[in-house]
Amino acid sequence: KSENGGPSLPTTRRGRRAAMSYPGRALVVVWMVIGLAARCGGISYDGELAIPDTQGGLFGSITDGKDIWFGVDGSPAKIIRISAGIPIGFSGLHEVAFEDGTEGLDHMKEVGRLEFLPDEERLWSLVAEPLDDATADSWFAYAGVGNPAGRLVKVDLLQMKRVGYLQLSGKDVRGGISLGSFAYFVTSAKPAVVMRCPIKEMFHGDTFHPLEVSLALGEHNVQAVFADNTNEHMLLGTYTQPARVVKLAVPAMTRSASLLLPAGDEMIYCGARWDKHAIFGTSTLPGRIIKVHIETLTHIKTIELSHGEDRAVSLVVFDGRAFVGLANEWEQDTSSIVQVDLDTMEEVAALVTPPGCTWLYTAAAVRGFAFFGSRYHATSIVTRVGMRVAKPDVPAVATGVATGQDAVLLTWAREFPQYHNGGGKIIGARVLVRPAWHWDWTEEHTFGLAAPDPFAPKGGINRIIRVHEALEDLLDSAPPGGPSRGYSAVVDNLEPMESYKFAIILTNSAGASHRSRSSEAIMTSFSARLELFVLGIGLFLDIAIVIIWVHTAIRALREDSRADYELADAGGGCASERDDNSILNASWATPQAISGGSSQGWSDLGERLRGMLS
Repeated sequence: KSENGGPSLPTTRRGRRAAMSYPGRALVVVWMVIGLAARCGGISYDGELAIPDTQGGLFGSITDGKDIWFGVDGSPAKIIRISAGIPIGFSGLHEVAFEDGTEGLDHMKEVGRLEFLPDEERLWSLVAEPLDDATADSWFAYAGVGNPAGRLVKVDLLQMKRVGYLQLSGKDVRGGISLGSFAYFVTSAKPAVVMRCPIKEMFHGDTFHPLEVSLALGEHNVQAVFADNTNEHMLLGTYTQPARVVKLAVPAMTRSASLLLPAGDEMIYCGARWDKHAIFGTSTLPGRIIKVHIETLTHIKTIELSHGEDRAVSLVVFDGRAFVGLANEWEQDTSSIVQVDLDTMEEVAALVTPPGCTWLYTAAAVRGFAFFGSRYHATSIVTRVGMRVAKPDVPAVATGVATGQDAVLLTWAREFPQYHNGGGKIIGARVLVRPAWHWDWTEEHTFGLAAPDPFAPKGGINRIIRVHEALEDLLDSAPPGGPSRGYSAVVDNLEPMESYKFAIILTNSAGASHRSRSSEAIMTSFSARLELFVLGIGLFLDIAIVIIWVHTAIRALREDSRADYELADAGGGCASERDDNSILNASWATPQAISGGSSQGWSDLGERLRGMLS
């Protein structure tokens, strides 16, 4: 047993990873046990904001690169304006992440709120005019509400005031985009209807009439609407089984092509453009991410997310990766944001959201950060996620899982939801160890380095072994007796029966984390050499006792034989009166019997020996 009550660590080094030794110092073998990590870029938690009085939750979002406007799907509908908390010029690189946000970032905060008329309920869509058309005082957007059906409400996002409304259709306005001088809206009709509206004429007089185009039969419930890479076409994804993708030329509103997706690719709920491809998320169990080539409108590949990652209903694209919000609610009142590499179409990372941030039906991107809003809560949560790599968060305090005579098995766990790796895979780890009696940490206590670690001290100890994160990092596997969702390391070449304290530093491509707090004192177990020494003394004493007993028995036999011989020679008969099996009865050991004078003598000798043994 170790000092901490766990299993003891085998003293043999068989099976441990090889590492470079350094005389008189501890040697560290580091490996990863869990945590999903990106191979190209990262995902990291960078703060959250609770927005009260938002019954129905957040649905629809707009951003100008500084602030974000979220629609509230309530009764009545609302629009909430929040500050993203990203200073102008902030790059998001090489910053240190803490529990309350990344160093250099400001806290998010609500800066404005607009409530619609009492009868304007269920905000279904939020479409802003081109940002180039905004002035210093005004920037207009259009909100489609579910009641009254087909109503389009015009708001000034900068002034946070309601401008007016028009009855655009008899059906709900479920989505839209603005391109150039036109805004395009899609209704919930079957089949869906796409309406082209001149922006400057919509709210000027009763003579306004949009140009309407109906899609084909089976093309309805359009949830995803966005433009292609040339802004000459708009792409529509349908919430049908199977799903369809429709490509319309704008502003002509002519049908260019359509694509019926394979079976299983159904119920498209969100979409975005990545270079020359369209990326769609599905509201299936589990969710799927679909990649379509825009120019030829051909299906490239579909990835199904992991079990339990249900309903991919919001996504943003950044640097070749899709960050996908899920519409689910786990046992701890949390959900997940999943990262997908769009080049390989592989799921490469995931992040657990804070408690209360579930059903992520809306997302916005601001300069390397994604903002996911929750739904179906009276108090909605906006989670800010870094899409660039930051320095790792402070590692959790190391704990001892098992000890040996010269080694300690350590683990340090991820602390969800705040603990993260800075958004990039861990490429280095430093395990610091010092005697428990030492009062402070110094550079000489850096006993183990995991490579490559360009931020580690150049001099001193040079024990290097690579550490990396694996895809199963969010599973519940762990070293025997250790915590799940964490890292572990074996520190050896320690002194037996000595107490040590440990600390951890992690490194990714952005740099090194702060040092963790010191662990509790952990004592190595009993010295194997001392154990062998004690065992040897015990074995020596046992052998000595056996030798003394044998020597005493032989001597007693000789003495009895001599005494009986003397009695027999004198003509005494007392020997026959003794116990036949007594060791003192040595009449059978007379010189005549031992000399082999008769076979009867040897026979008597054998019988008496068997009697003694029995």
